[in-house]
Amino acid sequence: MKQPWRFWFRREQKKAARLVRDPVAVLEAAEYAAEKAQRARGPLARLWNDLQTAIRLVRAWARRDYTGVGRGTIVLVVGALLYFVSPIDAIFDAIPVLGLVDDAAVLGWVLAQVRSELEVFRDWETHRALAPAA
Repeated sequence: MKQPWRFWFRREQKKAARLVRDPVAVLEAAEYAAEKAQRARGPLARLWNDLQTAIRLVRAWARRDYTGVGRGTIVLVVGALLYFVSPIDAIFDAIPVLGLVDDAAVLGWVLAQVRSELEVFRDWETHRALAPAA
């Protein structure tokens, strides 16, 4: 079965490949995704935890706090966040509930691809929080 969102995701992934050259722009994209995620309901609810972790990962990478992630992973995650925030994709976001179904599909697919990276990042966050302040 053909997945109509792949065309739109590839477009956002190409943007992400250019965007990762500018950490400030990556941070802005993460902030915008976080704002949209706060309003998201329905199909995104079950992706909430991984989505929040992915946003924190991108923020930490953009601030150069976390370097334990490869460029390919960052491009994949930022591409998914760009797809998520783009109102024009496989199903227009203006269509209530249905507009988020394709966003959930893309996020679910990407987050499944990087799940082990998210776990490593969560461990890093935990150890960093427990480390004594210097």
